Amino acid sequence: MSKAGPTVAVLSERLLSVFPALDADDQRLSLALYRRLAEGAPVALPALAVELAMPREEVERRLDAWPGVYYDGERRVIGYWGLTIKPMTHRLRVDGRELFAWCAWDTLFLPALLGRMAGVSSVCRGNGEPVRLSVTPRGVESAEPEGIVVSFLIPGADAVRADVITSFCHYIHFFASAEVARPWLAQHPEAFLLGLDEAYEVGRRWTRARYPAALDLD
Repeated sequence: MSKAGPTVAVLSERLLSVFPALDADDQRLSLALYRRLAEGAPVALPALAVELAMPREEVERRLDAWPGVYYDGERRVIGYWGLTIKPMTHRLRVDGRELFAWCAWDTLFLPALLGRMAGVSSVCRGNGEPVRLSVTPRGVESAEPEGIVVSFLIPGADAVRADVITSFCHYIHFFASAEVARPWLAQHPEAFLLGLDEAYEVGRRWTRARYPAALDLD
């Protein structure tokens, strides 16, 4: 759906080429970090290392090599690849805890990584209308309003490494409809629209390809 955007398959492959590849230990570390952070508190690296039976120095080395890892003043993780405990526009309710996502798309793939259903609250970027979703590890169960679309673009690998939030997340929004999105798209010709199901499917393919050793998503 959009202004000549790529197909879901092409978009998924191009996104995979932008973000760092994960070996089996990376996948374990990444998934453990997501799930610790989803408990709603900063994640201390020594505790994460113990959980994974991995030397702390190795945990630090791997995290330092990745873009999109954010720390507090005590070097505890407070934000990681789409998930944060810092208040932002996109809210997720998971197991009674309030969490936050960097962009609209994050709310669609995070439930699979967390292995939990998420109640999503956000707003339409075009008119401020509330957006509410129920997203499970298997799909979007409900969405209000019915015509939600997601703006998207394909960032460059260098831009993602420099700052994934400003180069990518700042362009990924919910819109109540394609019509509502038109003025924003006119100002951002590099962007295009995806239907909600398309955006979820891109996330599903991306997640399955990046975490084959750590997740059972069949």
